[in-house]
Amino acid sequence: MDKLGEKVKNDIQLLNTWDITVQMYCVLKIYLEIGNFRGGEIIDMKILDTDTEDKINYINVKTNKIIVKNHKTEKSQKERIIDIEDKKTYKYTKKGLGKYLITDSNGELFKTSSKFGEYFKTLFKYTPYDLREALTSKTVRECITNKDTEKLEQLARIQGHSLSVMLNHYNKYNQENYKLDTCLIEDD
Repeated sequence: MDKLGEKVKNDIQLLNTWDITVQMYCVLKIYLEIGNFRGGEIIDMKILDTDTEDKINYINVKTNKIIVKNHKTEKSQKERIIDIEDKKTYKYTKKGLGKYLITDSNGELFKTSSKFGEYFKTLFKYTPYDLREALTSKTVRECITNKDTEKLEQLARIQGHSLSVMLNHYNKYNQENYKLDTCLIEDD
């Protein structure tokens, strides 16, 4: 993450052309700072400076919000609105105004979330799903230690599922068959 951040910071041309390197840095920042969205929610997410009634997923750079309207659990959870609080995430994402958050190396939308996951894995050695499990496990461990159920509920809302689904299906590294030391996300 740090190497990718330095590369983006030191090459203004990457930012000005909304290069895939910058796109992946923004996706990774969103995953790590906000929460790990499903691939299908990310692969066609637009970057706008206004809200829209269209049934699309987008980032509004004026309000610093991610709006997820088109998602797996939309019937039960409706649209999700998530604040972007991290200044770097906001600063870099703003450079993609009018474009998609992530495209393939040819500048085209990924055809499927699986294709996006494969590309993600070539860069980071893990799929977004692996990262989702690791981040969820880390957050669950921290929240149990600190008795912070509000943060758990917030992560479940951001990721678009119930708390019980998050604990039973994405909390892989805290379950008895796994050692916490194997979690992909290291403590600070």
